[in-house]
Amino acid sequence: MQALQDYFQRHEEQGFIAKAFLTIFLIIIVKTYLSGLLLLLFIMSPFTFYFYIRFKAASEGVSTYALLKEHITFIPVMYAEGDRKKEVIPWVTYGTILLNILIFYLYEAAPWGDTKFIGDNLVFLPRDPNLWNVVVSAFSSMFLHAGGGHLWGNMMFLWVMGTSVERRIGPERFALLYLITGLFGGVAFVLSWFLATGEAGHALGASGAIAGIMGIFAVRCYFKSMIFPLPILGIFSLILPISLKVRLNSLVIIGLFFLADLSGVIDQLTGQSTSMVGHWCHLGGMLSGIFLAGFLKLGEGAIEERHLEIGVKAAGAKVGYGEGEQSLRLVLERNPDNLEAMLMLARIKSKYAASDEGRELYCRVIPRLLGGSPLEATQAYLEYRRRYQQPLEPGTMMALAAIFLRQKDQDTASRCLEAVVAIPDVAPVMRQKAMIQCASLLDKMGLTEAAEGYYERMIEEFPRAEMTQRAYLRLGLEIPATPVVQLEPATDNRSRTAPDDLDSSPFCPACSSVMQKRRANNGAQAGRFFWVCADFPQCRSVVPVEG
Repeated sequence: MQALQDYFQRHEEQGFIAKAFLTIFLIIIVKTYLSGLLLLLFIMSPFTFYFYIRFKAASEGVSTYALLKEHITFIPVMYAEGDRKKEVIPWVTYGTILLNILIFYLYEAAPWGDTKFIGDNLVFLPRDPNLWNVVVSAFSSMFLHAGGGHLWGNMMFLWVMGTSVERRIGPERFALLYLITGLFGGVAFVLSWFLATGEAGHALGASGAIAGIMGIFAVRCYFKSMIFPLPILGIFSLILPISLKVRLNSLVIIGLFFLADLSGVIDQLTGQSTSMVGHWCHLGGMLSGIFLAGFLKLGEGAIEERHLEIGVKAAGAKVGYGEGEQSLRLVLERNPDNLEAMLMLARIKSKYAASDEGRELYCRVIPRLLGGSPLEATQAYLEYRRRYQQPLEPGTMMALAAIFLRQKDQDTASRCLEAVVAIPDVAPVMRQKAMIQCASLLDKMGLTEAAEGYYERMIEEFPRAEMTQRAYLRLGLEIPATPVVQLEPATDNRSRTAPDDLDSSPFCPACSSVMQKRRANNGAQAGRFFWVCADFPQCRSVVPVEG
């Protein structure tokens, strides 16, 4: 036993899968030999649930409402627990569901609807086979259903499984695998039916393709939990559909469906069942989906995502984050450029006290988030500043200041600029930009005295710099007659001379965003330069460049 335990500690993924199969075994044992106990538990579930909620609320000091929200659902069907990839819209899955529904109901409503034509040409295999309909029916049968219950049962499973799978493998690959696994499912049914009965089989429905997606789900999303709604009000659930959220690993659900289909196949082969359900179609689709997912190595991404989810939960938990730290390190070993894992590990290492590793992780991840996820970068910086009270590198601080300005957070933007000014040995040009932008921003915030202090420092430190002219003008002082030293190379004739928000541009008079210098290429003002708001076209402020 100890040797087995040591093995699963070294091979965590195998241990995770083994637990799922053990759960399946226990469910089958209870269902077979303890069905009376299940009935008793179902009857007692409302009272048990009530006392559990009251006890947990009292012991943990949380509200009863929060616990109810966590443990009950009004959705009466099984569904996958929260998906962190919701920003990707699974258009192929939604489109396939819509197409199946439209085909079913439009054909039912059509006056020319002819079920004989469907049976002779569009089910697989057709009852009147020829060269064209055998090929066409292999795919058309996936979009036909025998009745409303058949249709909506299939569409529910496609919604549950398809949305998660498509978000992870992409729409093109999802559509292709949907058709391929559906084809395998249909062929498996036809062959098994012929071998069992000596007759041609005729199947219709999306079950084979959906079972294929379930097989892919078992490989790519094996770590996900499924919410299985259990009615807790007995017969009153028909009036008020309140269900208890029973969380089961998706492998358990898929494994139970696989065993149910396998049992159905055996019953059909032995003559114990006359059901017309295409169990071989389900098994063929699911097994082909598992095989294809393995061939495409989709499980590699699943391992990384599972450990990332563990790390995300641990980063937000108050206690018990050791396992999360271990999982995040595993993710970074596999993919050192995973910014989310890096950020989660920084939060864990900074949760209760500052640490050198936590600070280093924040310093690495924030600049890299600026390009693709500016909002997340600013959130990470605020966490970093609260814990470490130290600036990042000057260029990053200038970029953060520009983002905070676009977010209308002038206070934090000014603090970023002040931090740049306070950094010793910062490049002179960047120091000038930080000082003049900070002074302008403080002026807009009504902090006149602080702004004048920065303008005076500009004149003191860089009396002959080009940007210092604004300080002279603001303080009402005479600009020195001697030539102004220009610390930056002259701009060329490109249409946009200010490549980013880190220049000495003024602030927009309408929205306080940094303005950018652009040249008019046509019209009456062609050739002239103007300051244009960086939020254009949302803000259309334009100011001529003097001189």
